[in-house]
Amino acid sequence: MCVFVGGNILGDIDEPACMLNVTQAHLSRIIFRLPQLDCEKFKNLSDRDAFDFLNRTLYLENERSNNEIQRDIERYSKFVFLTNGGESFDGTKSFIIVSGEHIRLLFIDLEGNFYASHVPKDTFLLVTNAFLTWMDGECK
Repeated sequence: MCVFVGGNILGDIDEPACMLNVTQAHLSRIIFRLPQLDCEKFKNLSDRDAFDFLNRTLYLENERSNNEIQRDIERYSKFVFLTNGGESFDGTKSFIIVSGEHIRLLFIDLEGNFYASHVPKDTFLLVTNAFLTWMDGECK
């Protein structure tokens, strides 16, 4: 499985151990929390700066107290997109941010290249809900 975004690929379509239900669960949670992903903090940050901030805050920076780390995880983990969203996304890191009527998908692919795509929110919802509906049908 992989996600094609703006002509770029997130994930590994050739991953043989692909459990779609893990990705289904991640995407279901993202749809549920989508209204919470429009954050003033990111409005004036470039795509790369927003990615670097989230990456540093959630995964890299260790000079904070345990309480500060926990607070930041609670505040910013909702922006994780498909990182650990199934075997197909191992080795990638991705975040999702809502900017008005657009979705910003920011990710590092399997080769370590950075990509940023802006997708209309309706398109994101249409495609994601189509996948979730298809999965529901397959599970029956």
